[in-house]
Amino acid sequence: MNRLIDSVRIVEVGPRDGLQSIDQIIPTSEKVKYINLLTDAGCPEIEVTSFVSPTWIPQLADGGEVSSAIHRNENSMYTALVPNQKGLEAALENDFRSVAIFTAASVTFCQKNTNCTIEESLKRFESMIPIWEEKQLRVRAYISTCWVCPYEGNVGAENVVKVIQDLLDLGVHEISLGDTIGKATPEDVEYLLEIILDNWPAEIFALHMHDTFNMAAENVTVGLGMGIRVLDASAGGIGGCPYAPGASGNISTETAVRICKEQGFETGIDIDKLKAAGKYIQSIIH
Repeated sequence: MNRLIDSVRIVEVGPRDGLQSIDQIIPTSEKVKYINLLTDAGCPEIEVTSFVSPTWIPQLADGGEVSSAIHRNENSMYTALVPNQKGLEAALENDFRSVAIFTAASVTFCQKNTNCTIEESLKRFESMIPIWEEKQLRVRAYISTCWVCPYEGNVGAENVVKVIQDLLDLGVHEISLGDTIGKATPEDVEYLLEIILDNWPAEIFALHMHDTFNMAAENVTVGLGMGIRVLDASAGGIGGCPYAPGASGNISTETAVRICKEQGFETGIDIDKLKAAGKYIQSIIH
């Protein structure tokens, strides 16, 4: 069997998405230790931080310090979330070769999360294209509220499809589909993925599932069955979204690795070391 077909790449989002909604400010040294433990566990990609205004996300105000202090392993990719050109420039100053941008499929959520419309968020990214092309960066994109919005309710598949096309037109390499408040059912996931995968190959998509209503494991299993081979997850299951009321907990990386193993997929992650990283960050958060 083709090695690419029977492996799943897990994007570890705990240090950024996991920590960003936690009110208690975690010391820089503890964030660094958490990331180093994740590197040691063999996580193929780790989202380290976000270069956003500390006014919006105080938890990540030390993004530069964290980025310069972590031990980087050549077998892992390190990604930084960047909301705009200023964030992109900060990521470059901190030696990131991979960046992530974010928008939403719901107009109201986008407005609350990024303080602009979907179209305006895409315009911001457009101005960043010359920089990421010149620097040959890998660019990942998140689409929040692909299924349900905390303000608008169900989000139409046509909205998601339009945003996907707009992002691909900007030249992004991978798109993460977010169930921001964890309300998507396995049937919802199958329905949307059927539409998406009729238009584009599965290789460019990741699933970003929140476990608010205990459906993340089933939803991920559906995605794997349909050909998705990239999953976002958070060691220790920490996180949510500060702009999505009730959006507790990403699917834990421990659960994602277990599901992959049960389904016959390799992840390359050492489960014992991963559990140690999850227990460490859980012990820090009160």
